Amino acid sequence: MKSLLSRLTLLTLFSLPALASAADTGGNVLRFNADQLQSAARSGFPMEHALLEGFASLTLSDPQVRIPKPGERLNLQMNYDIALAGGDRLENGNVVVSSGLRYDPGTRGLHLVDPVLEHVGTGAAGRGLPGGSREALQNLIREYANTRPLYRLSDDDLAQVPGTLGTDAVSIADGEVIITLPPASAR
Repeated sequence: MKSLLSRLTLLTLFSLPALASAADTGGNVLRFNADQLQSAARSGFPMEHALLEGFASLTLSDPQVRIPKPGERLNLQMNYDIALAGGDRLENGNVVVSSGLRYDPGTRGLHLVDPVLEHVGTGAAGRGLPGGSREALQNLIREYANTRPLYRLSDDDLAQVPGTLGTDAVSIADGEVIITLPPASAR
C-alpha cells in the first residue's frame, strides 16, 4: 500500500509541470477565427469615400474575411463601385487585400496593418477613373486600416487581458488570429 501511495505521489509530481504549461498555453491566448471576424467586418460596410472633389464616389461593400492555412496574413475581399455624383456607374469590381493585424487600444479593436492590394478585378470595360482606380482603392483601404477596426474586442475579451497588450501581441497562424496575453504576473 505504501509503495502504491509513493508511486502515485511521484506520478503526480512529475505530471504537474506538464499540466501547468498546458494550462498556461490555453489560458494566455485569445483566438479568433475567420467567421468571428466576418461577422464583425460586415458592420463597418458599406464604406463610401468622395473622389475628385465630390465629382465621384468610391464605395466598398460585402467584405469576405479569409485566414489562409498556412499563412501569417488574412485576406479581405470586397466589392467596389465607382459612380459619378449623378449616379452613373463608372466602374465596379472586386478587390483582394492581404494584411496583418494590430491592436489599437483607442478603438479596442484589431485593425489592418500593412495592407497590400493583391488583386483588382474590374468590370469597367474601358471606363473608370482617369489614371485608374487602383490608387483610389489603396488610399481608401489605408484610411480603413487607420480609422476602423476589422474586429472590436468585447468586454469579455478585454476582461481576460491582465494589463496592456504589446505591439507584438497579435499574430496570425494556422487559420486563426491569436492574441498573446501578458503573463499572469503582470496582473
